[in-house]
Amino acid sequence: MQHFYQNIPGWAAFKQTYFDVVRRAKGGEHFVEIGSWAGRSAALMGVEILNSGKHITFDCIDPWLDGGVDLRDTQHQKLLNTDQVPLLEQFKRNVAPVLHLINPIQKMSLDAAPDYADGSIDFIMIDGDHTYEAVRDDIRAFLPKMKKGSIMAGDDYGWPGVGQAVTEAFDPRVVQVFGKPNLKNWKMGAQHWLVQL
Repeated sequence: MQHFYQNIPGWAAFKQTYFDVVRRAKGGEHFVEIGSWAGRSAALMGVEILNSGKHITFDCIDPWLDGGVDLRDTQHQKLLNTDQVPLLEQFKRNVAPVLHLINPIQKMSLDAAPDYADGSIDFIMIDGDHTYEAVRDDIRAFLPKMKKGSIMAGDDYGWPGVGQAVTEAFDPRVVQVFGKPNLKNWKMGAQHWLVQL
């Protein structure tokens, strides 16, 4: 299937990481995405999983409320439709060709964390609330859920507080940062981070 994520509002600056984790998967893995909004990155992952032919469980955790602090009062707010369709329904509609490969979980990330057994997740992308406290808490909540050798990653490393939360949780020498910061507008920076556990 050809990729269609480019037609969905949102972000997927970490697409190479998604390509890589699917390519390296042997089958039977469990992937999780925190913060899926309209489904751009979820659609990217869904197509990669489909095209790989591998059995990979893929959960998308999001409250699907208003898009979070990075969307409120910004130019991206206009990306939300005006016909009052709930965000979860917009997400499902946007990823429809690969929805059968995606498990939408409408919860706050910290409420969803206890649903996962310790040592059960192979890959996680943390891209929900971008405040220091939220990123710190997501890392703390999901770290025990990760398998040995798994990958924990996240977006927007250059946002105030995000990089701080990451480097407090991990030895900075093991944190890989991709992309370049946008010195004029930190909200538009395309940096993401990755740690192999």
